[in-house]
Amino acid sequence: MSDRMIYQTDETRERILDGAESLFVAQGFAETQMKDIAIKVGTSRNTLYRYYSDKYELGFAILVKVLTRYMSSYDQIFDDYEAGKYNSAIEGIEAILYSFCNPNEKNSDRFIAEFDGYYTGTRVPENFASELSQLLPSDTIVRLDFMFVEGQKDGSVRADKDPHLMAVTILNAVNSFYRRMLLRMDALLEIGHEDVPALSPMLIDLLIDGLKPQK
Repeated sequence: MSDRMIYQTDETRERILDGAESLFVAQGFAETQMKDIAIKVGTSRNTLYRYYSDKYELGFAILVKVLTRYMSSYDQIFDDYEAGKYNSAIEGIEAILYSFCNPNEKNSDRFIAEFDGYYTGTRVPENFASELSQLLPSDTIVRLDFMFVEGQKDGSVRADKDPHLMAVTILNAVNSFYRRMLLRMDALLEIGHEDVPALSPMLIDLLIDGLKPQK
């Protein structure tokens, strides 16, 4: 067992993750240094490095924690759909889309936006996708695909597009748009600050209309 593992406790790990996430949101991922996190958490840098070797490893751990929590809420919607609590698949899909921009998770979404914004292009680690897929529940996109297939069967979702491609498109469209609005809310040229919260629900309405069978 490595020295890093010997001195770790779950309580300290959670304290580090919570403190780091709040700093990444407040200061930005690029601007926050490990020394800042150590001060925020009230620990030494040596202790911090026993848990996480660098800022990327720490940010990645927060990302996994946040996405795992999100996927649990998505699974509840999938379970409700399979239990017959929605009249059609399109209603379940709409519920999923609104869960992508939950105002109660605004800070965590800001963190994801900061993390994604920093690790783009050549900064993306080589094994990022494979490591993330190993650590997260594997059936979320499969269940979303299933909902689209069922929507095509019940007539609530258009049948002229591939269900998997539609699922991936809307998942990225809503998440990316909502997180961009969180980061740019005070600096959008096209609209006033007070009107920004209405934009993501409008996008969802437009997407839902586009997913319905074309007349």
